[in-house]
Amino acid sequence: MIREFDRFAYDNRLRTWRAEWKLAMALILLVLGMISSWREQLLIMAGMTYWIIGRAGVPLSLYGKAMAAASVFLGVSLLTMIISISLPFHLSISYSQLRPAAELAVRSLAAWSCLFFLLITTPAPEWFAVLRRCRLPAAVIELCFLMYRFIFLLEQAAAELWLALRARNGGTHWRHGGMLMYQLWLKAGQSYEALGCALTARGGIDSFVYRHQPLDTKPHTIDMAAGAALIGLLLGMVWWKG
Repeated sequence: MIREFDRFAYDNRLRTWRAEWKLAMALILLVLGMISSWREQLLIMAGMTYWIIGRAGVPLSLYGKAMAAASVFLGVSLLTMIISISLPFHLSISYSQLRPAAELAVRSLAAWSCLFFLLITTPAPEWFAVLRRCRLPAAVIELCFLMYRFIFLLEQAAAELWLALRARNGGTHWRHGGMLMYQLWLKAGQSYEALGCALTARGGIDSFVYRHQPLDTKPHTIDMAAGAALIGLLLGMVWWKG
Protein backbone atom coordinates (compact mmCIF):
# COMPACT_ATOMS: atom_id res chain seq x y z
CA MET A 1 0.00 0.00 0.00
CA ILE A 2 2.92 2.36 0.67
CA ARG A 3 4.13 2.02 -2.90
CA GLU A 4 0.61 2.75 -4.14
CA PHE A 5 0.69 6.01 -2.19
CA ASP A 6 4.00 6.94 -3.77
CA ARG A 7 2.78 6.04 -7.26
CA PHE A 8 -0.36 8.17 -6.99
CA ALA A 9 1.70 11.04 -5.58
CA TYR A 10 3.35 11.23 -9.01
CA ASP A 11 0.24 10.38 -11.01
CA ASN A 12 -2.79 12.35 -9.85
CA ARG A 13 -4.82 15.19 -11.27
CA LEU A 14 -3.62 17.63 -8.59
CA ARG A 15 -0.01 16.99 -9.53
CA THR A 16 0.17 20.37 -11.25
CA TRP A 17 -0.64 22.23 -8.05
CA ARG A 18 2.37 23.85 -6.46
CA ALA A 19 3.54 22.00 -3.38
CA GLU A 20 3.36 25.22 -1.33
CA TRP A 21 -0.36 25.59 -2.05
CA LYS A 22 -1.16 22.03 -1.05
CA LEU A 23 0.99 22.25 2.05
CA ALA A 24 -0.61 25.54 3.12
CA MET A 25 -4.15 24.26 2.62
CA ALA A 26 -3.46 21.00 4.44
CA LEU A 27 -1.82 22.75 7.40
CA ILE A 28 -4.55 25.39 7.71
CA LEU A 29 -7.29 22.75 7.69
CA LEU A 30 -5.26 20.64 10.11
CA VAL A 31 -5.03 23.52 12.61
CA LEU A 32 -8.72 24.30 12.19
CA GLY A 33 -9.53 20.65 12.77
CA MET A 34 -7.60 20.70 16.03
CA ILE A 35 -9.46 23.69 17.47
CA SER A 36 -12.96 23.10 16.09
CA SER A 37 -15.83 20.84 17.12
CA TRP A 38 -16.85 17.53 15.59
CA ARG A 39 -19.21 19.21 13.08
CA GLU A 40 -16.40 21.25 11.54
CA GLN A 41 -14.15 18.19 11.61
CA LEU A 42 -16.70 16.18 9.64
CA LEU A 43 -16.84 19.05 7.15
CA ILE A 44 -13.05 18.94 6.83
CA MET A 45 -13.17 15.20 6.14
CA ALA A 46 -15.85 15.75 3.51
CA GLY A 47 -13.76 18.44 1.82
CA MET A 48 -10.62 16.32 1.87
CA THR A 49 -12.57 13.36 0.47
CA TYR A 50 -13.78 15.55 -2.40
CA TRP A 51 -10.26 16.73 -3.28
CA ILE A 52 -8.65 13.32 -2.86
CA ILE A 53 -11.23 11.24 -4.75
CA GLY A 54 -13.12 13.74 -6.87
CA ARG A 55 -10.31 16.04 -7.92
CA ALA A 56 -7.07 14.06 -7.51
CA GLY A 57 -8.60 10.89 -8.96
CA VAL A 58 -7.43 8.58 -6.16
CA PRO A 59 -9.47 5.33 -6.13
CA LEU A 60 -12.03 5.02 -3.38
CA SER A 61 -10.60 1.62 -2.45
CA LEU A 62 -7.16 3.09 -1.75
CA TYR A 63 -8.61 5.95 0.27
CA GLY A 64 -10.75 3.47 2.18
CA LYS A 65 -7.69 1.33 2.98
CA ALA A 66 -5.83 4.36 4.31
CA MET A 67 -8.72 5.44 6.51
CA ALA A 68 -9.28 1.85 7.68
CA ALA A 69 -5.63 1.45 8.64
CA ALA A 70 -5.74 4.69 10.62
CA SER A 71 -9.01 3.57 12.25
CA VAL A 72 -7.46 0.30 13.40
CA PHE A 73 -4.58 2.03 15.20
CA LEU A 74 -6.97 4.64 16.53
CA GLY A 75 -9.40 2.04 17.81
CA VAL A 76 -6.69 0.15 19.67
CA SER A 77 -5.48 3.33 21.36
CA LEU A 78 -9.02 4.42 22.29
CA LEU A 79 -9.63 1.15 24.12
CA THR A 80 -7.39 2.44 26.91
CA MET A 81 -9.82 5.32 27.43
CA ILE A 82 -12.95 3.20 27.50
CA ILE A 83 -11.89 -0.06 29.12
CA SER A 84 -10.20 -0.30 32.50
CA ILE A 85 -8.66 -3.42 34.02
CA SER A 86 -8.49 -4.09 37.74
CA LEU A 87 -7.30 -7.04 39.74
CA PRO A 88 -8.17 -9.82 39.73
CA PHE A 89 -8.67 -9.45 35.93
CA HIS A 90 -11.89 -7.49 36.10
CA LEU A 91 -12.86 -5.54 32.97
CA SER A 92 -15.09 -2.52 33.18
CA ILE A 93 -16.34 -0.01 30.63
CA SER A 94 -16.26 3.68 31.46
CA TYR A 95 -19.40 5.00 29.78
CA SER A 96 -18.48 8.57 30.71
CA GLN A 97 -15.49 8.30 28.35
CA LEU A 98 -17.48 7.23 25.31
CA ARG A 99 -18.25 10.76 24.18
CA PRO A 100 -14.65 12.06 24.59
CA ALA A 101 -13.39 8.96 22.78
CA ALA A 102 -15.80 9.55 19.89
CA GLU A 103 -14.77 13.21 19.65
CA LEU A 104 -11.11 12.24 19.70
CA ALA A 105 -11.73 9.68 16.95
CA VAL A 106 -13.40 12.25 14.70
CA ARG A 107 -10.61 14.78 15.33
CA SER A 108 -7.91 12.21 14.59
CA LEU A 109 -9.55 11.06 11.35
CA ALA A 110 -9.98 14.67 10.23
CA ALA A 111 -6.29 15.33 10.89
CA TRP A 112 -5.31 12.13 9.07
CA SER A 113 -7.41 13.11 6.04
CA CYS A 114 -5.48 16.40 5.81
CA LEU A 115 -2.13 14.64 6.06
CA PHE A 116 -3.22 11.96 3.60
CA PHE A 117 -4.22 14.65 1.11
CA LEU A 118 -0.68 15.99 1.27
CA LEU A 119 0.82 12.49 1.13
CA ILE A 120 -1.18 11.24 -1.86
CA THR A 121 -0.92 14.39 -4.00
CA THR A 122 2.65 15.57 -3.41
CA PRO A 123 5.83 13.54 -4.05
CA ALA A 124 8.33 13.45 -1.21
CA PRO A 125 11.10 15.31 -3.14
CA GLU A 126 8.78 18.31 -3.40
CA TRP A 127 8.26 18.25 0.38
CA PHE A 128 12.02 18.38 0.85
CA ALA A 129 12.29 21.25 -1.63
CA VAL A 130 9.64 23.21 0.30
CA LEU A 131 11.44 22.50 3.56
CA ARG A 132 14.67 23.84 2.08
CA ARG A 133 12.93 27.01 0.91
CA CYS A 134 11.51 27.40 4.43
CA ARG A 135 15.10 27.58 5.71
CA LEU A 136 14.82 24.47 7.84
CA PRO A 137 18.11 23.07 9.12
CA ALA A 138 19.76 20.55 6.84
CA ALA A 139 19.76 18.00 9.67
CA VAL A 140 15.96 18.10 9.86
CA ILE A 141 15.61 17.58 6.11
CA GLU A 142 18.13 14.76 6.22
CA LEU A 143 16.20 13.09 9.06
CA CYS A 144 12.94 13.38 7.09
CA PHE A 145 14.57 11.84 4.04
CA LEU A 146 16.06 8.96 6.02
CA MET A 147 12.72 8.19 7.66
CA TYR A 148 10.98 8.28 4.29
CA ARG A 149 13.57 6.01 2.73
CA PHE A 150 13.57 3.62 5.66
CA ILE A 151 9.83 3.00 5.23
CA PHE A 152 10.46 1.56 1.77
CA LEU A 153 13.44 -0.45 2.98
CA LEU A 154 11.31 -1.94 5.75
CA GLU A 155 8.43 -2.73 3.42
CA GLN A 156 10.71 -4.40 0.86
CA ALA A 157 12.46 -6.46 3.53
CA ALA A 158 9.14 -7.56 5.03
CA ALA A 159 7.75 -8.56 1.61
CA GLU A 160 10.87 -10.59 0.74
CA LEU A 161 10.94 -12.39 4.09
CA TRP A 162 7.22 -13.14 3.97
CA LEU A 163 7.54 -14.55 0.46
CA ALA A 164 10.46 -16.74 1.54
CA LEU A 165 8.53 -17.95 4.57
CA ARG A 166 5.46 -18.84 2.51
CA ALA A 167 7.60 -20.58 -0.11
CA ARG A 168 8.85 -22.91 2.63
CA ASN A 169 5.27 -23.70 3.66
CA GLY A 170 5.52 -21.65 6.82
CA GLY A 171 3.58 -18.83 8.41
CA THR A 172 0.91 -20.90 10.18
CA HIS A 173 2.41 -21.00 13.69
CA TRP A 174 3.03 -18.15 16.09
CA ARG A 175 6.73 -19.06 16.20
CA HIS A 176 6.97 -18.27 12.49
CA GLY A 177 5.76 -14.74 13.22
CA GLY A 178 8.47 -14.30 15.85
CA MET A 179 11.09 -15.62 13.47
CA LEU A 180 9.85 -13.27 10.75
CA MET A 181 10.08 -10.25 13.06
CA TYR A 182 13.61 -11.21 14.13
CA GLN A 183 14.80 -11.67 10.55
CA LEU A 184 13.06 -8.45 9.55
CA TRP A 185 14.92 -6.57 12.27
CA LEU A 186 18.28 -7.92 11.09
CA LYS A 187 17.59 -7.34 7.39
CA ALA A 188 16.24 -3.83 7.96
CA GLY A 189 19.34 -2.98 9.98
CA GLN A 190 21.60 -4.23 7.21
CA SER A 191 19.66 -2.27 4.58
CA TYR A 192 19.77 0.88 6.69
CA GLU A 193 23.52 0.52 7.19
CA ALA A 194 23.98 0.11 3.43
CA LEU A 195 21.91 3.25 2.84
CA GLY A 196 24.06 5.17 5.30
CA CYS A 197 27.21 4.06 3.49
CA ALA A 198 25.72 5.12 0.16
CA LEU A 199 24.78 8.56 1.51
CA THR A 200 28.25 9.01 2.98
CA ALA A 201 29.85 8.07 -0.34
CA ARG A 202 27.71 10.65 -2.15
CA GLY A 203 28.52 13.43 0.28
CA GLY A 204 25.27 13.64 2.23
CA ILE A 205 21.66 14.50 1.53
CA ASP A 206 22.12 17.45 -0.87
CA SER A 207 22.31 15.22 -3.93
CA PHE A 208 18.94 13.64 -3.10
CA VAL A 209 16.79 16.69 -2.38
CA TYR A 210 15.56 18.05 -5.66
CA ARG A 211 12.57 19.77 -7.14
CA HIS A 212 10.60 17.43 -9.34
CA GLN A 213 7.51 19.33 -10.43
CA PRO A 214 5.75 19.89 -13.76
CA LEU A 215 6.20 23.20 -15.50
CA ASP A 216 2.46 23.75 -15.69
CA THR A 217 1.73 25.08 -12.21
CA LYS A 218 -1.03 27.52 -13.07
CA PRO A 219 -3.57 28.03 -10.27
CA HIS A 220 -6.88 26.22 -10.60
CA THR A 221 -9.46 28.90 -9.91
CA ILE A 222 -12.36 26.60 -9.02
CA ASP A 223 -10.33 24.44 -6.64
CA MET A 224 -8.69 27.42 -4.99
CA ALA A 225 -12.07 29.12 -4.58
CA ALA A 226 -13.54 25.94 -3.07
CA GLY A 227 -10.62 25.66 -0.66
CA ALA A 228 -10.88 29.30 0.34
CA ALA A 229 -14.64 28.94 0.83
CA LEU A 230 -14.18 25.88 3.04
CA ILE A 231 -11.52 27.59 5.14
CA GLY A 232 -13.66 30.74 5.42
CA LEU A 233 -16.70 28.70 6.44
CA LEU A 234 -14.72 26.86 9.10
CA LEU A 235 -13.24 30.08 10.45
CA GLY A 236 -16.72 31.59 10.59
CA MET A 237 -18.12 28.61 12.47
CA VAL A 238 -15.23 28.63 14.95
CA TRP A 239 -15.54 32.39 15.48
CA TRP A 240 -19.34 32.17 15.88
CA LYS A 241 -19.00 29.59 18.63
CA GLY A 242 -16.33 31.21 20.44
